[in-house]
Amino acid sequence: MEPDAARRNMVEHQLRAGAVLDPRVLDALRSVRREDFVPPQYASLAFAEAAIPLACGQHMLPPRLTGLVLQALDLQPGEQVLEIGTGSGFLAVCMGRLAGHVDSLEIHAELAEAAMAATARQEAAPPAITTANAWHLEPEARYDAVVLTASLPEYDSHFEQWLKPGGRLFAAVGRRPVMEARMIRLLAPGQTVHARLFELDLDPMTGTDGNA
Repeated sequence: MEPDAARRNMVEHQLRAGAVLDPRVLDALRSVRREDFVPPQYASLAFAEAAIPLACGQHMLPPRLTGLVLQALDLQPGEQVLEIGTGSGFLAVCMGRLAGHVDSLEIHAELAEAAMAATARQEAAPPAITTANAWHLEPEARYDAVVLTASLPEYDSHFEQWLKPGGRLFAAVGRRPVMEARMIRLLAPGQTVHARLFELDLDPMTGTDGNA
């Protein structure tokens, strides 16, 4: 199937059927060429509902999960976003379509370099990708939204330090096979509200005891 037809099929039969209904999210996923972010050996799976292997033992988020994350974030034009775990770079570019500037941190240099190459081929302004370990950084900026693309075995408030007052943090918490997506909103310094969203399965974040 040609990429454009496969992309339409992904939106209509995987995303809509999987409760991804936000029109802006669907438009973003139609606009960004997912196939550009997939390793060549997995090109035939670019639009499949699968966690496609990447370098360094990581995986690309499946289309439906990507859509659910974007929908839960409810990003608005002009918002500033921090992604922790660039992976393929696909989610970062989609978030840029929905919000304003996106900073993305990736601990693996090989993944960061591949993501920079893929994002540079897109029509949208690319995210700012940096090779760094988020566990060891002090925030130089605050963001409207922070997204963790790998899971925490237990919730850790470390990443709340990057939030503006009123900002929200998306995190996956738990160990396989049971993890849950959470949205944490920072009401004021030291005051947060947690909402449980849906079940999911993400690679463990490097630097946690859930990671091999």
